[in-house]
Amino acid sequence: MTFYYIFTAVIIVIQILLLTEGLRHAVYTRRKYRPKPGRYHPAVAVICPCKGLDTTFDRNMNSLFDQNYPQYEIFFVVQSKEDPAWHRLTQIMEQQKNKKHSVTTHILIAGEAQTCVQKVHNLIFACNALPEHIEVLAFIDSDACLKPHFLESLVRPLRRAEFGASTGYRWFVPTDSRLSSYTLSALNASVAALLGPHKWNSAWGGAMAIKKNTFEKINLIEAWQNTCSDDYLLTDRVRKAQLDICFVPACFVASYEQMSWRELFSFARRQFIITKVCRPRLLWLALLGWGHFAVAFWLGLIVTIILFCRQSWQAPYAAYLPAALMIAAITRACARQAMIRKILPEDKKNLLIPAFIDIFLGPILSFFGLFCVVTAVGARTITWRGIKYHLRSIDQTDIHPAPDNK
Repeated sequence: MTFYYIFTAVIIVIQILLLTEGLRHAVYTRRKYRPKPGRYHPAVAVICPCKGLDTTFDRNMNSLFDQNYPQYEIFFVVQSKEDPAWHRLTQIMEQQKNKKHSVTTHILIAGEAQTCVQKVHNLIFACNALPEHIEVLAFIDSDACLKPHFLESLVRPLRRAEFGASTGYRWFVPTDSRLSSYTLSALNASVAALLGPHKWNSAWGGAMAIKKNTFEKINLIEAWQNTCSDDYLLTDRVRKAQLDICFVPACFVASYEQMSWRELFSFARRQFIITKVCRPRLLWLALLGWGHFAVAFWLGLIVTIILFCRQSWQAPYAAYLPAALMIAAITRACARQAMIRKILPEDKKNLLIPAFIDIFLGPILSFFGLFCVVTAVGARTITWRGIKYHLRSIDQTDIHPAPDNK
């Protein structure tokens, strides 16, 4: 049992460190999530690549037109006019014209990608088509629903010289009552809590902004030519330029989604495969994070049960390990769930069950996350929105027709 007690002590120290960082994130986010009006209003190009129709596509796209920002243009980018997104976007743009919206809007046809993933190809095409007066590029995913203060909040940190880019992050809000959709929200919550007031932030491609002169200085278009990830490469280039990435709590966006178990596993595994190729250390950190929790909790629980069955005097001491892990996990989860209820009060009802899963089912959730990470370790092939990609490296991607498209 000596080894078990030493193991328990090490795990508890790790949990204290993780708990401290989790609470730091929650405190920082709750302090900074309220939008602050400012005077920094450079001309912004909002670039939104689209493929297919997301769960709340109309709501998401309309939110781009409702930004409280004085000068910005929207650039929608699709692969072709055959894409359902193109037809719906043209209708939405016409509806906005009838409302006499003052936002200048464009819809671009990027064509089929040849050397990188379709999303990145769309971004490159849009960036090459930007007018000269644009000063800031804001990249928004089509599954993000923005609040009116979003754009000003995202751009505001770029007024400071030390920030090369700014980023928000998504919070999945279930739109159906399937357990798999609730699990998606709870699983993503622990990832969202990694961003904060530190220098290790990574940009998230669904809500990130960068000054045009910084974008050109780090030569991002060239870097994107053969890649599978827009945000990992942007993060790497910004850091190499010795600049920081600012996480903006006011730019948490709701992503209204529903997934089956098969879709959830495919989504999570795809994220981890991309992470393994582009940022291997992050994958190993995820493996270590979920792995140490899952192994330590279930090991501690089994040892405790065995000792109680044997009526051993050591049973109460053995229970310290699973109890400490649960207390730490519940505390972290409560902090982030209370935080998001402040940021997305309109979605409180839909986030109630995911919050319960996040708070009380951490050991099962960590086991599922660990399973997704492990299955991604030896893989390099993903399918995203009907297109199959083989990821050779961060800057080399092979494109193949997906099996269901043959």
